[in-house]
Amino acid sequence: MYGITSQTQNALMIATYPSHRISAILGCIFAALLFVQPVYAQDKPVTLMDVFTNRDWYSMGVPNMQWMDEGDGYTFTRRDTATDATNIWLTDVKTDSETMLVNTAGISMPDGSDFEFTSYEWSADQSRILFTLNVNRVWRHSTLGTYAVYDRPSQTLIPLPSGDNGLRNVKFSPDGKVVGYVKDDNIWVFDLESKREKQLTFTTDEHVFNGRFGWVYEEEFSIVDGWRWSPDGASIAYWQEDENRVPEFTLTNWMPLHQELISIRYPKAGDQNPVMKIGVVNVSTAETVWMDIGTETDIYIPRIYWTNNPAKLCIVRMNRLQNHLELLLADSKSGSSKVIYDEQSTTGWIEIEDDMIRFLKHSDAFIFPSEKSGFKHLYLYDYEGNEIRALTSGDWEVTSVEGLTLDEDDLFYMSTETSIHERQLFAVEVGTGARRRVTKERGYHSINMNPAATVYLDSWSNLDTPAKIQFFSTEGDELKLISETKPDAFTDYKWQERKIESFVNDDGVEIFYSIILPADFDPAKKYPVYVDIYGGPGYQAVYDRWPSAVHQWVANEGFIVVQIDNRGSGGRGTAFKHAIYKQLGKLEAADYVATAKHLASLPYVDAERFGIWGWSYGGYMSALTLMLGGGTYASAVSIAPVTDWRLYDTIYAERFMQRPQDNPDGYDVGSCLVHADKLEGELLLIHGGNDDNVHVQNAMQLVDRLVSEGKDFDMRVYPNGTHGVVTSMKQRIGLYQYFMDHFKSTLQ
Repeated sequence: MYGITSQTQNALMIATYPSHRISAILGCIFAALLFVQPVYAQDKPVTLMDVFTNRDWYSMGVPNMQWMDEGDGYTFTRRDTATDATNIWLTDVKTDSETMLVNTAGISMPDGSDFEFTSYEWSADQSRILFTLNVNRVWRHSTLGTYAVYDRPSQTLIPLPSGDNGLRNVKFSPDGKVVGYVKDDNIWVFDLESKREKQLTFTTDEHVFNGRFGWVYEEEFSIVDGWRWSPDGASIAYWQEDENRVPEFTLTNWMPLHQELISIRYPKAGDQNPVMKIGVVNVSTAETVWMDIGTETDIYIPRIYWTNNPAKLCIVRMNRLQNHLELLLADSKSGSSKVIYDEQSTTGWIEIEDDMIRFLKHSDAFIFPSEKSGFKHLYLYDYEGNEIRALTSGDWEVTSVEGLTLDEDDLFYMSTETSIHERQLFAVEVGTGARRRVTKERGYHSINMNPAATVYLDSWSNLDTPAKIQFFSTEGDELKLISETKPDAFTDYKWQERKIESFVNDDGVEIFYSIILPADFDPAKKYPVYVDIYGGPGYQAVYDRWPSAVHQWVANEGFIVVQIDNRGSGGRGTAFKHAIYKQLGKLEAADYVATAKHLASLPYVDAERFGIWGWSYGGYMSALTLMLGGGTYASAVSIAPVTDWRLYDTIYAERFMQRPQDNPDGYDVGSCLVHADKLEGELLLIHGGNDDNVHVQNAMQLVDRLVSEGKDFDMRVYPNGTHGVVTSMKQRIGLYQYFMDHFKSTLQ
């Protein structure tokens, strides 16, 4: 349930940052919401149109950047103004030399039409390019499209047979001679030399997929690609998903004369889940061997990994409650498997991440993250599951792994070791555990490292420094500045300083928050407060990085702007994060109320004029806080909220709450439906009528409860809106002005 957050608005500055859910959809729309500078209070107010149109406030990255597998080079696209063709260029980071590799003006489609593409991918030897010609969105991450391969030596374009519905999960084999893909829910391969297509799986049952996922796995495990080439390219490991026992949920498209009903398989908390199988199919014979993942079907298989041996496949198995994780090592020829690692959490859940396991190529060992110490750290294990050594340790957390040198001596990772408000790049020697810091500047760094782990692109900023995008060597040498946001872009505007502060709540827990004072601040006056929250498990809002232009707009409208890292936030260890387990909403709301009471003690804060705003999980928390806050907050804007966790999906809701039958009291504690009678203040409820993630059912059931309790509120539904609610920039600007008008009418 990754939703819209303030970090979504910083998507360009932090190009690789994986914010909580809907940000992947709207990152490009919010690219212009970025950069505000605290120091230069001048004359011009920051307007809503400035937020969306002032291109001087953000830094440009590298368009369609792809690292080359060897050396320090990367490719990118550049538009030729003379021919209007988008060409592919090669840059060597260390020499800064540029060479055009592919002039697409010379490529013709078989039907004679102009060649255009949306993205590209290199084969391992760089002799071929897989072009995505066009795509159509399925759900948040998945697409169906048409593809073609360009053979550089022969300068020929080879279209892939896409059938009636298009292809998905398309990729080269390790040697680049074959392309694999999913078509009509089966796995196929296409030999680029013979130009022959071959079907490898033959499932024809309705709601059974090979090599791809249904809605809930895609959304909650952030996984789209359901198959993996073996290291030698001789076989393919894949998921088979059977959704037949998953209940259907129906969405409505209201725009046709006769409304269109759209059914999706969506398991709500407590419902039956899809059944997973893991198969390995031989590319030559098209015969599948099914891996032994146990007899229990009410489980999750969120990840699989090939080891350094094409005969050994690692399978991640989790129980329904996601607090017990096992690693199975399977024989890809026979299907037999054994458990080599077992971890359980007694305080909460175990997280699944992208590329969470790294299998070494030169030894039978793997690197695995665990929170068993109370903080997320990296460990080295052998294939028997024996711990060789802890690679990191301490009262801080590893937040991601960025790269591994080709000799597998040095591992690069991001962590909170410097500060919980920063993200810095470190290196650790795999053999000794010796660590060194790589990034030098204070603040939040987002890293894109080359496969050889010799150079990286760093998108970074801090509270005092606008965004910079730079290339560095992993030895710490600056190689090239790509772009930066100049401080003089802000000198004409009323920019306000953003500070990080903290206080201790009544439970003795330190709560961090950020604060921006209004433009034209007068300490003798009292001001209303705008609290921007998300608050979901593991999320963090208070960082030492450049704040968003949206918050400067709000400050220029006369509000104090605050963000809060409540209990349950990330970066502070497992105990702090797991405090909300089985009681979502309770402690978060308590911390928002405590923060408001703390701020109310400041002489320039009006204790009667607190407003709270949020989207998705933040929308849930803004509505719930208005109900549980005892009048502390006078107004709220709740966008696309979950209003009762029984209405959300199995994987997300049960990860933090267990099943409704296991934890009925916990579901009630955090339910807006249960607490609707306690609503105090002015609530504005906004939802997309076609939201496949948080169904508009959530809003409708809350409306029913509020009406039954005689509570007054305002509501707007965007009929064709999904979880992002709006479908155009005009609608987005209107939405922001609408909720600002709500706050101004209720708080000013």
